[in-house]
Amino acid sequence: MHLGHFSASVYVDGAKLSEYAVELSADGTQATCWIPSEDDKKFCVKLINSEARSDYDVSGNISADGINCGGKTLRPERHGRFPSVSLASRDSVAVSANTRRPLTFSKQALTDDDAYLNAAISPDLGTIKVEFVHVRRKLGRTSSKRWAGPKRFEPQIFHERSKKAMGHSVQFGQEFNSGLNKHRPTEFLEKLGTLTFKYRPIELLRAEGIAPPAPKRQRAATPEDVLDLTMDVATDEDGDDDEAKIRKLEAQLGALKNKKRRVKCEPHEVKKEIKSERPIFKSGEVIDLT
Repeated sequence: MHLGHFSASVYVDGAKLSEYAVELSADGTQATCWIPSEDDKKFCVKLINSEARSDYDVSGNISADGINCGGKTLRPERHGRFPSVSLASRDSVAVSANTRRPLTFSKQALTDDDAYLNAAISPDLGTIKVEFVHVRRKLGRTSSKRWAGPKRFEPQIFHERSKKAMGHSVQFGQEFNSGLNKHRPTEFLEKLGTLTFKYRPIELLRAEGIAPPAPKRQRAATPEDVLDLTMDVATDEDGDDDEAKIRKLEAQLGALKNKKRRVKCEPHEVKKEIKSERPIFKSGEVIDLT
């Protein structure tokens, strides 16, 4: 999905997810679309700034279901083939100074406990947001920071009758060692644009008419529909098999003609079967319609 010279995409298993019903706001600062989510699939958000400048820092800040997943600074490549293009990606979140958890689509945790019926739910549930912002890097060296801890990334439990019980939510996979997670402090200057990916299971998107229906399976050909065109005819001692080939082709032609005649006859036969005689009633006769 594009917004000026900024773009973002969501990838699963190395393939970009299809984007449906893309909409752009009137002022050109926001864009939204729908993407299909799949149970227990890790995903990655990839960002592009096609007009990156060394004197103008842009950060792509990513959030999932309203949870801040961190930002990536999009700076131009110094020695790349396209020096004005900057790429970045995010596939996990830092939960401590040296561990991370992968971003994952998973089934929502549901309960029938009425204590959860009126639980607070983020209005951003079911979305992955990318905010492109103009930032200024603060002076000082990159360092580690305080982390919110693992509880922040535990899956939320929803009541089964909740309107937000929509099949999937973004959850965070098994924690893994990542080395030191460094943080460079920046100062927010200006919001440049927002891309919002609204995710749902593909079956739900199809049911709502957002995604096209699944392709229909083609009917397998019946033996009557298959015409054998092989010419596996043994030759006689003189090598003259032309007559045999002609006889086989004539037989095939006759079979096709018979099939055509059967097709022509079928409608008349059906018509005879469903034909009904008009009833004849005598004057004064009583008809029972009960």
